[in-house]
Amino acid sequence: MAKQKFNNLDAYESFIKTSIKPWSPAQRIALAAGMAERWLHAYETFSNSENWGDPAVLRRSLAAGWNRLGGQASSAVNWHSLSQQVQNITPHMDDFDAIEALCACAMVQYAIDCCTEKDNNTPALMAVLSGLEAVQPDLLDGDPVPARMWNNSAIHREIDKQVRLIETIQSMGSADMGYQAVQALLADPQMAGEIQPRDESGPVGRTNQEIYEQYRQIIQMDIKGAAKGLDPRKNPQMAAMLYLAAWMGRYSRRKQMLSGEYGPLMDRTAVQRLLAKNRAKDQAVTATPVWDANAQWTIDVFYQNTMNGLDARSPESPHGYGPSLRRLWVEAKQRNLNDAEAWEAIEAWARYQPEAWGRKSKVAATNSAALQAALALPLSWSATGNPDVPWKTEVDGNSWQVRLNDFPDEVMYSLTVNGEVAGDFHDWPKMWERE
Repeated sequence: MAKQKFNNLDAYESFIKTSIKPWSPAQRIALAAGMAERWLHAYETFSNSENWGDPAVLRRSLAAGWNRLGGQASSAVNWHSLSQQVQNITPHMDDFDAIEALCACAMVQYAIDCCTEKDNNTPALMAVLSGLEAVQPDLLDGDPVPARMWNNSAIHREIDKQVRLIETIQSMGSADMGYQAVQALLADPQMAGEIQPRDESGPVGRTNQEIYEQYRQIIQMDIKGAAKGLDPRKNPQMAAMLYLAAWMGRYSRRKQMLSGEYGPLMDRTAVQRLLAKNRAKDQAVTATPVWDANAQWTIDVFYQNTMNGLDARSPESPHGYGPSLRRLWVEAKQRNLNDAEAWEAIEAWARYQPEAWGRKSKVAATNSAALQAALALPLSWSATGNPDVPWKTEVDGNSWQVRLNDFPDEVMYSLTVNGEVAGDFHDWPKMWERE
């Protein structure tokens, strides 16, 4: 069959919708699972390179989808558990430059959704479009997509492969539940998703100090604005919503800074370790909060909104940009605070201004000639495995360590010598090498 040409994203999306609308739900499962199979190698490559994640989770999830096509009852699979496992091993773009791996996880998730949703048109469509996103990040965000971006030859090579998959499923109809022809097509190496070359020109972006200073100014303005808002103590019927909004306001500001919404940080190593540290701290707090019915309903509705801007789907999921609402509540209750006091403790976190903000932070971060001299030394640092103190070295028989602080509320790093803090500093010195 002659290759079809699509002049823009809208035309291609319309083609997909028209093609799959008359299909059976099983055909759409095959499409989403087939897309995920095409891109699974990208996740495996990423996982091997970064020593992170678990490709077996994606394999198990796809196997469940194919088994569903083979006649296995949907009730025989714990789809919610599979979905949670996929979420847990999905790389965050704040941590890794791994768009293809992230999209592979998204396709597996859409395949799961196709197996569980009665009307699975949308997840099947999104699985296909995720393949374009893997080739051209931010393609789906353009409105309209610029011609220079749409004319990328890699996009049209991906489209050709997608159309082959769609035509194969189309030709089979809904009778053959084995889908051997689909799996035979996927065995063709030419059907694999194409990983794009990376720009190796070196790090670009903003310094930690720039982000720290901007964050401090924004938070101070936010706090002044909050003073003019509703007081939850005087509006008890809205208290849970107001306290939740206060937490989310601070958390989202941290996310904006660390995720690069105000410009990407050059220090990607620190950002990756910081997000991993935050998630680990969240996971370490395992207790389940007991909120009153109104608060529970408010929180449930908030997390069910997929547009809430969070990096977590539930209060129990690990949060990367700071303490979760759940963690702050549990820690407050562990201090024997009552419910009202626990909410006020969360509000206090949201309105917190570190003592250093009362001084000129540039001076506070580089507070001695000795520290400046230390930052200028050519040093090699090894990893400790400790998320709070990730690096260590030895200088003249002394044990030096670098502590990772609660950035952006705190300066990114502190240097300790034989356990004593020598000073805080914003950016990793050019003369220091680290694992």
